[in-house]
Amino acid sequence: MHLTASAYLQRLVCIACVMFGSLGLGHQALAADAFPTRPLQFVVPFAAGGGLDANARQFAQAFSEVLRQPVSVINRDGAAGTIGLQTVASARPDGYTLAFTPAVSLTSEPHRIKTLGYQLGSFKPVCQVFDNIFAIAVTGNSPYKTVADLLQDAARQPGAVSYGTSGTGSIPHLGTSDIEASAKVDMTHVPYKGDGPMLQDLLAGRLSFGAVLASSINPQLQAGALRLLAVYADRRHPSFPQVPTLAEAGVPVVQLSFGGLLVPAATPADVVYVLEAGCEKAIQSPAYRDWAQRANQVVDFKPSSAFDTRLRQDSQSKASTLKRLGL
Repeated sequence: MHLTASAYLQRLVCIACVMFGSLGLGHQALAADAFPTRPLQFVVPFAAGGGLDANARQFAQAFSEVLRQPVSVINRDGAAGTIGLQTVASARPDGYTLAFTPAVSLTSEPHRIKTLGYQLGSFKPVCQVFDNIFAIAVTGNSPYKTVADLLQDAARQPGAVSYGTSGTGSIPHLGTSDIEASAKVDMTHVPYKGDGPMLQDLLAGRLSFGAVLASSINPQLQAGALRLLAVYADRRHPSFPQVPTLAEAGVPVVQLSFGGLLVPAATPADVVYVLEAGCEKAIQSPAYRDWAQRANQVVDFKPSSAFDTRLRQDSQSKASTLKRLGL
């Protein structure tokens, strides 16, 4: 078919448009497929050597195998986790710097510290990885066999029942203050700088009970030095199925602790998608699952959207409790 010069030129322009369009799409797909092209890092906002740090390092290994890039763990501890989260909030939003963190530093601290350099909206949730279940622990020879026993004593002698936590504003502190409000009793809070020194006083009989991460006291539980009366969660701890929830013990209180991966809010959606998919695969790693079972660490994957919803709900709950406490 004979074409005029004008029609021929028009056809060439159309072909060029299609070719360049295809090249553009291919380039975009290649760019998306290429991430990550270099090592990533998890920022842990608490000190090395603790349960969170161990969890992060085990998960980083599984994550590295899925994404086929090294994943290092950097500890940026201090100020109840806020220093580490500020590090991630101000990092370049390219998906290579992630926070591996419990929610409390994000959902509680911004309500307590108005001058913080970040808020809930400063981050984009990637995925939830774990639940931390806290519990009421008493010594093996404690007269308290149930939560009801403890609360009867607290009602009979206001302030005589003392409890230790890892600090003011911590999950155990908030949860136990909710117990006081629900049961209409007054107990004496003794805050510590960590579970270690608190457990020393508890085992020595200087506290009525400790509010502590259940998975962190397994040696003392196995030895019979400590017993658990109830957990602060909405379900029983899978490693301690005989221990009731507070609700089952007659106190309608739930204080959840959970966490996972966050990136700066401006991180591109396609990068977050790659990270989220990698997270879901890494959680299924047999090596990570085996470690979690041995460490009594509860694994609980939730995708980005569900993690985001849970964070917002927890932020509202924490705000209510902190306001009641005047913190």
